[in-house]
Amino acid sequence: MIFVIPAVAALIGLTAGWGFLRYGMSSAAWTVTVLLAVLMAWGLYKSQVAQGWDALAYVVIWLLGAAPALLGLGLGALIGRWRRIKAEMVPQVE
Repeated sequence: MIFVIPAVAALIGLTAGWGFLRYGMSSAAWTVTVLLAVLMAWGLYKSQVAQGWDALAYVVIWLLGAAPALLGLGLGALIGRWRRIKAEMVPQVE
């Protein structure tokens, strides 16, 4: 059951990344990417500073939430950009 959380986070990131780049909203994709990277950096910092169970909670948030979402966002952005380029291509008629 624990695999559902990162799978859902990655799927949400994948869908968001695809939608942003497919419909030309790359600034929104960059904004979400920066926010997720800041969340990951904050979680890493807090896990180094905190003691005991608190540090574990920050690592769990980082590993199960932000990291899969960031990977999904990147993959979705690549797929969305590829689909946009493919849709904008002029078909060659012979």
